[in-house]
Amino acid sequence: MLNLLLINGIIITADPCHTIHDPGYIGVEGDKIACIGKMAGTVLPQARRVIDLKGCPVLPGLIDGHGHAGHCLTKTLAEHLGGDDWENLVESIYYRYSDEDFWYTEGALAAAERLKFGVTTGVSMVGNTPRIDRLWPIAASLAGSVSAGIRQLTGIGAANGPWPKTCRTYRPDGSYEEYAVTPQMAWAATEEAVRTLNGCHPRQMCIVAPGRMGYRQWESVEDNIAHNQEMLRIAQQYNVPIHTHAYGGDVQFLYDHTPEALTPRLSLTHSTGYSEAEIDILARTGAYVFHGPTTHAHINRRCQVVEMLERGVNMAVITDGTSPDRSFDLWRDMKNVQLLQRAHFHDASLLPCGKVLEMVTIEPARALGIDHLVGSLEVGKKADFIRVNTRQPHLAPFGIMPIQRLVYHAMGQDVDLVVVNGEIMMEGRTLTQLDEEALLDRAAEAFARTMARTGRQLSDLCDNPNLYALRQ
Repeated sequence: MLNLLLINGIIITADPCHTIHDPGYIGVEGDKIACIGKMAGTVLPQARRVIDLKGCPVLPGLIDGHGHAGHCLTKTLAEHLGGDDWENLVESIYYRYSDEDFWYTEGALAAAERLKFGVTTGVSMVGNTPRIDRLWPIAASLAGSVSAGIRQLTGIGAANGPWPKTCRTYRPDGSYEEYAVTPQMAWAATEEAVRTLNGCHPRQMCIVAPGRMGYRQWESVEDNIAHNQEMLRIAQQYNVPIHTHAYGGDVQFLYDHTPEALTPRLSLTHSTGYSEAEIDILARTGAYVFHGPTTHAHINRRCQVVEMLERGVNMAVITDGTSPDRSFDLWRDMKNVQLLQRAHFHDASLLPCGKVLEMVTIEPARALGIDHLVGSLEVGKKADFIRVNTRQPHLAPFGIMPIQRLVYHAMGQDVDLVVVNGEIMMEGRTLTQLDEEALLDRAAEAFARTMARTGRQLSDLCDNPNLYALRQ
C-alpha cells in the first residue's frame, strides 16, 4: 500500500520527454515515487492517504543552487552602505559575534522560507564567504536546515581575503575565545567537515564551497594553484560537488593550471565578465554557471546568459538569498531572468518558460550530482515535489498552457503543499516539522543577542538618509 497518492492533477514531470499527465496521479511509497501517470483507464493503487488535487499542478520541487547561510538574520541590514562596507560588516558578525544558536536558527529560518516558496533542495555557503575556523557553524547550520524539512547542501572552503581573520567562539556564560584564522586552516576544516558531516542525516550533504576559485587577487599564483588543487582533491576524494563564486579570468586560470577541476560537478555562481575564450572552455568542459538575475554581481556586470546557452554552456538560475536585498523566492528569479535578458536583446521570445523551469529543477540537480535522485518526477526517484494552488483569480482559468501560466503568473506564496523525501513538509501553507511562530521568536532573539555583541547601534545600520532620494 502506498503512503500517499495524489489524484486529479496536472503532473508536470520535467522528465527528458517533457511529459505532462493531465489529469494525472502520482504515488509515494517510502521516500520514492512509486507510480505516476494519467488517470484515464488506470486502476489506482490503494494508499493510506489520498489527496484530490482538483486540477492543481504538481511539479518537481525547485532547487535553489546558491545562497548564503547567515544572511536571513542580516537581510537589509546596512544595505545602503554597499560594497566593501557591507561585506566587512556581515563578515564581522559571522566571524566574531555569532554563536551556535545563531547558525542553527538561521539555518532553520532559511529552510522554512525556501520550503514555503516551493524550494525542496537548497545550497548554502556558510557566511558571506565561508567561515572556516571550526566545524560548529556549518554543523549547526545544517542541523537547523534539515529540522525544517528541506534537502540541504551546505559547504565551506577557503574564504576570501584579507588575512588573517579574527574569530571568536562563545562559551555558555557569554565569554569567548578569540583566535586568528589563516588560509591554511581552511583546507583541514573543509576536509573534516565533508568527512564527518555527510551521512548524519538522509537529507543533508556537506559539499566543498570555497568563496572563490580561479585567480584570487589577494594570494600569489602559486598559492591560488595550490588552493584550487586542494579543493578539487577533497571533492574528488569524498565524491561531492564543488560550488563557488567565479568571475572574469577565473575560468581561464583554472583551465591553464587545474583543468581537471572544470567538469559538470563544478558550479560557478555569478560568472560575470567572462571572455569569449572562457565561454568556449565552459561549453567544452560542461562546468555549470549558476546565474542570479537579481544579484549585485549581475547589476554591476551582465552575465551573458543567452550567449552562453546558445553555445552550449550548462546553466541554472539561483536566488543568492537572502541578504541584503534578495529573498529565496525562486519564482521571482524565473521571471527576472526572462525579463532582463529579453530587455537586453529587445526580444520577447528568448528563454521560453519550459527552459526556465528546467533551470530551477533538473539543471541544478545535474550540477550537484543528484539528478538521479531529484529534479524531475520519475518512478524510482525521491518523492520531492510541490503543489501550486491555482484555484485563485490570478492563475485562473488554469489548465491551458500550464507551464507558461506557472512561470509567468505564479508566486512563491502560491505553493501550498511540499513533499520532501516522501514526507509532507508543508501543507496548507503550514510547515509540519517545526513551530513557525516559535522559530520567528527565536530568530528575533538570536538577532538581538548577536547585534548586542557588536556594540553597534541599530540606528547606525538601519537609518538610510537617502531612502527617498533618486540614488543612494
